[in-house]
Amino acid sequence: MFDKGSTAVLSTSELPFMVAVKQAGIYSFEDGDWFLQYGLTQNIYKLVQLGHFIFGIGDNGTIIRYDLQRKKWSQTSFPTAQRLWDITGNDRGFIVTHGGSCLYISKNFGSDWSVISPFKNKSHKPLIRSLLYHQGSIYIGTQINSQYGGLWRYYVGSKELQLIKKEKHSMISSIYREDDDTLIIAKGNARSGKGTVEMLNPFTNRWFVCQQPISERAFLDIFEANEKIYATTSQDEDGFSRIYEIHKKSMSLIPIETVAGHGFRGAGYEDQLFICSHRESKWITHRYEASALVH
Repeated sequence: MFDKGSTAVLSTSELPFMVAVKQAGIYSFEDGDWFLQYGLTQNIYKLVQLGHFIFGIGDNGTIIRYDLQRKKWSQTSFPTAQRLWDITGNDRGFIVTHGGSCLYISKNFGSDWSVISPFKNKSHKPLIRSLLYHQGSIYIGTQINSQYGGLWRYYVGSKELQLIKKEKHSMISSIYREDDDTLIIAKGNARSGKGTVEMLNPFTNRWFVCQQPISERAFLDIFEANEKIYATTSQDEDGFSRIYEIHKKSMSLIPIETVAGHGFRGAGYEDQLFICSHRESKWITHRYEASALVH
């Protein structure tokens, strides 16, 4: 447990963890030691490695990029006051992020960007909350929108927009895709709703809700670490969130640890997990016995 609040984390082959510390910048973290890599006051809500670049996105359209080959940082911002929550793409230079209801797309690792408006024909355009790019399709999860909220699929080539799952009262905060094409989403309403983790079976095209032992307002992030899948949550009435291991075969959630504050993001390196919250950063390693008792 560390008193540095954080909002995003990424594990790389060079460093166990790169962490976006709240309103302070990007730090490397290894075995309990913090080292500042890039200072900035805007919060970063997603870090991802695509090719030989690390990208981060956050407050007021901020986007940062680190060239792993040249060891150089760059920073810019999109013309939006919206908080950017997600960024995705592939290792060949195709990058997708968002601002409001629009997509920002680059085909050259962020050197140039174009704007796409997938919801331009919708009367009440939903705000984008989560993204996942996979083989020519951009999966889009929205913030709460009673008319057009839910999970959408945008085909880049044909520019077709398809509704996969409608949600009137929940946001889709994270989208994860398994190697067998199973889609997993984290959803919920942190103020009044009931959060769930749900899976789409690619063969039956049916959604299944994972069984959970504790009622959660919202699930916020899904991530893979050491061949296991985990989910984080928003904080409860006592100010704590939980980390769950997702058991795909039994479609159930197993709580393994708690964090003070919202569990924004998580990442794993070997036998370690790192969980980001605005109140604390939590480093979990098998060298310590993780408590089975949760709040």
